[in-house]
Amino acid sequence: MAKKDNFKNKKTAGSMIKTFRMQSDIPQDVMALTCGISQANFSAIENERREVGPKVALRLAAFMGVNPALLLYPGGYEAQPEFKEVQRKAKITRNI
Repeated sequence: MAKKDNFKNKKTAGSMIKTFRMQSDIPQDVMALTCGISQANFSAIENERREVGPKVALRLAAFMGVNPALLLYPGGYEAQPEFKEVQRKAKITRNI
């Protein structure tokens, strides 16, 4: 795996974004401005004080060259408790 792809191994969106930015030697304010995000919100995302929503994920993913789902569901959507719960209930419902 190339050094620039190491950010994909991170467990949270904020850590992925920060690792990508630092490995690419891009200042925080430059990436935030390019993505149309305030520097304060960008910092909050990188430091896990704010979650990444769909619109921001689209912007950041476009900059980073990745699928937005990687930022929205860093561990994969299958690992999300909500997904598992509805999937479990749906299986029971379909078997009734």
